[in-house]
Amino acid sequence: MEWKYKTIEKDGFSFLVATNESNGPHLFWLGSAVYYPRVIPDTLAEAFKITIVDHRGFAKRLDEAEETESLYHFDSVLSDFSSFQNQLQIPPCPVIGHSGHGYMALAYAKQFPTQVTEVMMVATGPNHGAPLQERETYFERLANFDRKEKHKRLQTNFQSLIQSHPEGLQDFFNLYCVSQDALGFYDLSVDSTRFWEGVKTNKLAFDHLFGKLFVEINVEDYLTTIHLPIKLILGKYDFQVAPYYTWDKIIDRFPKVKRTVIDFCGHLPFFENPKRFIEAMEME
Repeated sequence: MEWKYKTIEKDGFSFLVATNESNGPHLFWLGSAVYYPRVIPDTLAEAFKITIVDHRGFAKRLDEAEETESLYHFDSVLSDFSSFQNQLQIPPCPVIGHSGHGYMALAYAKQFPTQVTEVMMVATGPNHGAPLQERETYFERLANFDRKEKHKRLQTNFQSLIQSHPEGLQDFFNLYCVSQDALGFYDLSVDSTRFWEGVKTNKLAFDHLFGKLFVEINVEDYLTTIHLPIKLILGKYDFQVAPYYTWDKIIDRFPKVKRTVIDFCGHLPFFENPKRFIEAMEME
């Protein structure tokens, strides 16, 4: 599938936008316009007209002023998405967020409900706080010997990289994600290095959003006020976020949240099983 790219400048950032050529229904995808086209298979790209937009954690900074957390306030990130959707003339449609971007999709639907028809949270846990601790128990119980050995090897390599760069790793986030491959892909042969090549990250943005805000976020505060369909699509072998069953109590309280757990998939179910993923997207 061919992707076309353009940039939008806003508030001292240059945001990349990726779009495909499908005639399918619109899908507004939040995250990195470099990374996600590499992991969205043709099967999915042919089924939907997808627009992928950077958030401030991936955008290039144009302003030479001192970087502060105020640049990455959640409201500013959400306002960016609304501005992009209007500027790109994307009609109200489903919004999709993968991993921590699932919280962005949920919050976007709350703040701009007229621009969204449905929320899709993919490979997202209840938050990055207490529920995340359960993944260690889940990994120990479900992972086989080969998976555990690969994870140990990747962690050893990552720690060696950190120790050999006392000044700090320039691509810390990207290298960290690669070090999680045994936790994120059911297929142990996958090496995600190629997916992350050239992906720009602003460390302060991820520290603020993923390391603080999403640790404490309460999804129930959003679910109480959102009156749109919400789909939660998870991989059974996803050891990067809180396991699928940590959602049980929340789903019991909010039956409008429709959860699908896809077997033989990890943190990127759309990549590992696009056919089943599309079925989950289209379920009523």
